[in-house]
Amino acid sequence: MLETKHLTTVAMERLTRTVSPVRTLPVIGTALVSIALTATPARAVPAAPGTPAATEYSLAVTRICAGALLFDHAHDMGTRADALAVGRDIRASTHRRLTRVAAVPVPPELQPISSRWISSQRRLAAAYARAWVQIYDTIDAAHTPAQRATLAKRLHQLVHASDPLRLAAGRLELAVPDCTGGG
Repeated sequence: MLETKHLTTVAMERLTRTVSPVRTLPVIGTALVSIALTATPARAVPAAPGTPAATEYSLAVTRICAGALLFDHAHDMGTRADALAVGRDIRASTHRRLTRVAAVPVPPELQPISSRWISSQRRLAAAYARAWVQIYDTIDAAHTPAQRATLAKRLHQLVHASDPLRLAAGRLELAVPDCTGGG
């Protein structure tokens, strides 16, 4: 038993030494970004209380967007190509949901806000996708102690770069919920 435990420890130590710390940071960073971007649950509140069409629209969009995830499936992490694949998936998953939303008949009183909301969701998905790749690039470029010392601050800035867009979209969410999976 002790011999097996020792071999496992030795194998883990070898593995730990062969995996570059910079290569492991993207996994940690992307996990943190995913948590930060998916922290707020979707919600739906009728735009014009008492208007049955607005309520029906809000409920239909909620059914499409509730529980949305930032991306649809698991991805490998550790290379720029992986980060780019995640970015494509973020855009594609939001696009699929928004295509379904666009097929829902919009009551006349909600047409302007619905159009702005869909546009804001597309911009948010694009911002999340860009941030994902920028986070990878930032971590991958941190080679020196000075660069690594500023890494946390830079990652914080990248994670929160989309906050103004999220706030603007949130103001439009009086009628419909977030559909990107990021907020």
